[in-house]
Amino acid sequence: MTSDICGWTGKILRVDLDGGAVTEMDTMPYARRFLGGRGIATRIYWDEVSPEINAFDPENRLIFMSGTLVATGAQGATRMSVVGKSPMAVPEGFCYGNLGGFFPGYLKKAGYDGIIVSGRADRPVYIIVNDKDVRIEPADDLWGKGTYAVKAALKEKHGKTVRFVAAGPAGENRCRSAVVITDHEGSATGGFGAVMGAKNLKAIAVVGTGSPAVASREKLTEFNKHVIHMSKRGTLRMPVSKKQMEFVKTASCFQCAMECGRGLYRTPEGREEVRKCQAMVMYMPYAQRHPDQGIDVSLDVTGLCNDYGLCTMEIQNLLLWLEACYFTGVLTDEQTGLTFKDIGTYGFAEQLISMIAMRRGFGDILAEGILRAGASLGREAEARFGEFTKAVGLDGMYAPREYTLTALLYAMEPRQPIAQLHDISHLIARWLLHRIRPHLSPTTAEVFRKAAVKFWKSEKAWDMTTFDGKAEATRHVQDRTYVKDSLGLCDFGWPIMDSFHTEDHTGDPTLENRLFSIVTGIDVDEAALNNRYGERIFNLQRAIQLREGWNPSEDDAPAAFNFEEPLLFDMLNPELIVPGSTEEPVSVKGNTLDRGAFEKMRREYYQLRGWDPETGRPKPGLFERLDMPGVGEALGAKGLV
Repeated sequence: MTSDICGWTGKILRVDLDGGAVTEMDTMPYARRFLGGRGIATRIYWDEVSPEINAFDPENRLIFMSGTLVATGAQGATRMSVVGKSPMAVPEGFCYGNLGGFFPGYLKKAGYDGIIVSGRADRPVYIIVNDKDVRIEPADDLWGKGTYAVKAALKEKHGKTVRFVAAGPAGENRCRSAVVITDHEGSATGGFGAVMGAKNLKAIAVVGTGSPAVASREKLTEFNKHVIHMSKRGTLRMPVSKKQMEFVKTASCFQCAMECGRGLYRTPEGREEVRKCQAMVMYMPYAQRHPDQGIDVSLDVTGLCNDYGLCTMEIQNLLLWLEACYFTGVLTDEQTGLTFKDIGTYGFAEQLISMIAMRRGFGDILAEGILRAGASLGREAEARFGEFTKAVGLDGMYAPREYTLTALLYAMEPRQPIAQLHDISHLIARWLLHRIRPHLSPTTAEVFRKAAVKFWKSEKAWDMTTFDGKAEATRHVQDRTYVKDSLGLCDFGWPIMDSFHTEDHTGDPTLENRLFSIVTGIDVDEAALNNRYGERIFNLQRAIQLREGWNPSEDDAPAAFNFEEPLLFDMLNPELIVPGSTEEPVSVKGNTLDRGAFEKMRREYYQLRGWDPETGRPKPGLFERLDMPGVGEALGAKGLV
């Protein structure tokens, strides 16, 4: 690393499992235009993964890229993007995951901004990065083990400070919903655990003792104090009662002191585990059907998913779908090998999860993923999908029937765009929280409106009962989120849109660019950071999607159920109320998404993006304006511009 590089380490590790070659490449030619994290990973994918490559081919790349600010001490900068061709997507195509914890920071402490893995080993292996000492080691003794056993084995071999990402048995068996698991009860969805399995790669372990340079450590220390102070705005956690689980303390990721929903929880039986968000409660509604058993079962089932390396969102979707198929006679106990009257027990979950991960019996069908399983079982099974199945990830929460601003966010992504959705849902959640417990949240209706104008750059986007201003707001949410993912900022901490500790209780949209400037020494304002880098990265992903067969007229839309099925329930907003045009909330129960209004909004959005309003394709000259020479020409050669 040269002395004038701050924030980045300056090096990306390349590991070719075919021949065992370990090399380094320069980060900075990518960083100057794509920052880090998701931005750099997306550009490498564009350069190296052609449309003809399949997810399980050795030529597919598995790209782990930390954000620019990770391991610098910047608050909430804990995240890494995982990018590659996804076996979970239908059809297989570009996708991304995101994970935090400690591995991203320790990789940078070891001297690398990211790792690109290609090829396929001829036997099970793992990669160990001990600062600049990088080796490919046999993993025969780790193969077949769950991630908790892998954690213990790696710590025994490499010391207590080792951090890792791993594939569980589900990944080894190429289950399409297999995740990459970290050592802090975190994961990245997208089927990338199965890509690891296809490459015979069990884990990547890292021991790092250095740290990236910071342009002004003194300024960063003071700025961090300011950020931590502002982050006190009403912590959002899953709505569980103390009778179910008691919050003990925050379970922070590396170098982070911001308020967060990741916590150590204790059950009435005294069990303590680190849990967060959807994964914490995915089995709880079923477990509560059996009052004779403890709530520990819910924790245990999430742990099973993590140990086998399966996506909890996919398992939750499967439970909803399988039960619907069972109650309508589409599937039986005999067909599946499951006893559906026992759903909610630990035994049922253990049988289901293990049969999927090991591809045993009916589990071999489910291991292909819910969409492919439904297609193989026929039209009656597919008809029971309901609203929780589309692409990668859970697709019912924050639906456009409820929050109109999410409609285009869902429409443009190959998976559930959870970080973008949180931009809207977190602010709404604190508005809802203020209505019932004002002392826990500063977000009055007035604060909500002011914050929305500040961050979404639209005078009308805050009213969730209309489509006015939503196209403009969507563009800003997307660009800022792509920057956030490229800097490595956690979406539970960022952006800070509201706070108890400002005069008007609204947040500050310039915090990210100021933090970037303090760490890197590169002076950039809010508009330049989001509009220059965010827009560039977003349009590069769009280019990849078009190159891989994305059809804007069909694919630029949220799932069909939003236009057809009335909104009846949301676990996080049971009253189904949203901000409207006045101080009083509005109920959206029974809503469907208006197709004509959506299409009008989409056309407006295309124009704002510099895309053809008729086709949704980039207009000539867009990629040159965004300083991406060659991308426009490549699309033009295929008739996609």
